[in-house]
Amino acid sequence: MKILMMAIAMMIGAGPARAGLVAGEMAPKFRIDKVLNAPVTKVSQASLKGKVVFLDFWATWCPPCVASLPHMNKLAKAMKGKPVVIIAVTDEPTDTIKDFLKTHEIASWIGIDLEKYAVKAFKANSRPQGYLIGRDGKLLAHINPTALTEKDLLDAAAGKFEPKPIIDQYETAKESTGTAKTYFEMKITSPEGKFKMSSGGGEFETRSIPLAYTIAQLWDVQDDQVIVDSRTVSALNVYLKTSYENYDQAKELLKSALQSSLGIKVTPEQRETEVYLLSLSTAPGAPRPKPAAPDARLVLTSYGAGGMVGTADMDKAASVFWIGMDKPVINDTGLKGGYEFDMQWKYKDKAELEKLLADQGLALVPGRRTVDFLRVTPVKP
Repeated sequence: MKILMMAIAMMIGAGPARAGLVAGEMAPKFRIDKVLNAPVTKVSQASLKGKVVFLDFWATWCPPCVASLPHMNKLAKAMKGKPVVIIAVTDEPTDTIKDFLKTHEIASWIGIDLEKYAVKAFKANSRPQGYLIGRDGKLLAHINPTALTEKDLLDAAAGKFEPKPIIDQYETAKESTGTAKTYFEMKITSPEGKFKMSSGGGEFETRSIPLAYTIAQLWDVQDDQVIVDSRTVSALNVYLKTSYENYDQAKELLKSALQSSLGIKVTPEQRETEVYLLSLSTAPGAPRPKPAAPDARLVLTSYGAGGMVGTADMDKAASVFWIGMDKPVINDTGLKGGYEFDMQWKYKDKAELEKLLADQGLALVPGRRTVDFLRVTPVKP
């Protein structure tokens, strides 16, 4: 097994000064001579006129760029069929990008800017950086890709996005803090020590945990939703420490690092399978779950294979009931909002759990549904 160890100190920012770029004026002329994952093979400012364009300057070696991929993929998929084009622009070789795509999804167009025509036009010498261009070719904003929203793109398409001053976010952050700060610390090593699994407060750690369990924890699914076709390792240690604010992005990067270091790819897959449907009782006068207070936080103070205490929505409740059962449990109650739970039952004792559920007017009904799984496969050299 490869051992990957990282400790990265970097400033979260947009890069050096953007001299000469003015929001509301025409964007710099640029061209990208090779485009992947698109209906065209090359693009230019002129060829994209009439469309909103977001140029996402990124690189495979840039941790925040890799961490932003799920967010950018979500936006790219949401913009399908709309006059909006998102281009992930890199000046790395095509072979490097194709190797990267073996373990990472990029849903947007991918611009290979080897000649740096776009990089130089936007003075994008650091990563990540993002530029929003209107349908009329005018520069609207300089936005960190993780801060870009679906509303920004739709407003730009409708001509409602107000141009924002081009501010040097990197220099502003540096002046306010004085020094750079550690973005995250991450380690993936061979298994050692006693079994441990914990997360929260900006930290994630598994020690001597099987691969499927680690993936389930990182991807926030049940253990039996993970199908492992690759037995590259039996167990491993994984450690991540970052700030609470950066945790989601750092966790996405950890997912990427795990796949790269082990030579695997984790892909979503759907299958129809037997399940239990968490349903409302149809018996006359049956009780109902107790709603949480309208302003209550949905937090479970404890939960696991034999208990659940706190407030949660029914999707979360179903996922807790799933733990320890021999089939997936899917919420079919139709209930919205949070509910109070204070339940303890013997692990895998379905009869005891069903009695507790009946006291709240709930039941586990056998059925079939399409369920999301994750398949772990080796990456072909």
